Amino acid sequence: MTTSFDWERVQRTALLHDELPGELAPFVLSSGEGLRHHLGDWHVTTMARHMDTGGEFSLYRIALPGGSGSPVLSGPGHSFVHIIEGEVTLTFEGRDHCLIGGDSASIPAGVAFSLKGGATINSLFFYSTEEWLHRLASEVGESTGSHIFSRRPALAVSELLRSELVDGYGVTIHGGGESAHHGADVDRPGNHLPDGEVPFVNAAGHGDRFETFEQVNAYPVRARNTGGRFFAMDTRGAKAPYIPLHFHQEHSENFLCLGGRVKLHANGEEVILTPGDFLHAPAGTIHSFSLAANNTHMLGLLTPPVFEPFFEYMNDPTEEYVYVEGGSPHFPAAGFEKAQAELDLVVVGPPPAS
Repeated sequence: MTTSFDWERVQRTALLHDELPGELAPFVLSSGEGLRHHLGDWHVTTMARHMDTGGEFSLYRIALPGGSGSPVLSGPGHSFVHIIEGEVTLTFEGRDHCLIGGDSASIPAGVAFSLKGGATINSLFFYSTEEWLHRLASEVGESTGSHIFSRRPALAVSELLRSELVDGYGVTIHGGGESAHHGADVDRPGNHLPDGEVPFVNAAGHGDRFETFEQVNAYPVRARNTGGRFFAMDTRGAKAPYIPLHFHQEHSENFLCLGGRVKLHANGEEVILTPGDFLHAPAGTIHSFSLAANNTHMLGLLTPPVFEPFFEYMNDPTEEYVYVEGGSPHFPAAGFEKAQAELDLVVVGPPPAS
């Protein structure tokens, strides 16, 4: 259940580094940090829990070896998957989908699915509106100081996740084993987002795309696909300066650096995110961001999705996949003013000095 944001208290809270706060607060995690568990032959890093996000979401990094696969399962909450490296086969509704780095998937609550690693090392971000995976990892898995899966695990995840062990977590195991469908017809992710809340996969850089000066912003999943719970924004761009300092009263903004460097100001402190780093900015956090390296790649997760129109106000629709460098720099001031007038955006100062 979502709790109310106490944005005024959050605004007075200093940014916490490399720890989960245990309460609604802004925090930043270096790549690999969080609560780490071996879940059979999988490695699960919990990067955010409900207690850290006001009940909005949980976030994980999962690493799994080649050949390891989950049983077919369904769980509570809506899930979003982003592949970091390797090759992962995601199966749902009788079809196998081969996902590689940058590909993503949206899985509504109750949809039966399985995941299987195809490369030597495979990793992904797993975002959920519920926290059943954190409960499973912390109570059924084994706490570890390691940042990668074990070379000689005692059990495979398919053996660990049996019906009698997951009972009480809201998870249902279907058929008791891995998908038997692998190897027949394997689909690659598509290019277009569906209209409703159905399971789908999306190829890297695809989805609904918009561009502005030296930047392409793509929605890999939208509010219409998540029952109005959240949306994601995949941003690729050249170096860009800070935008004006601002905060939100109704929604959180979450930054995952996938490539290059992202500079952020959060409640008066500047941090630099490099690949794998994560920053949670709940409502109230006074913040700004900039792209601080060439070919920077960032994934934003915003919940609830009240801010989704912002990226259409600030960008133009495009069918292109890469941005163009060069030309005269410009800030879409008219779109920003429209966002201030209509959306959850409170500007408190000019862009921070770079």
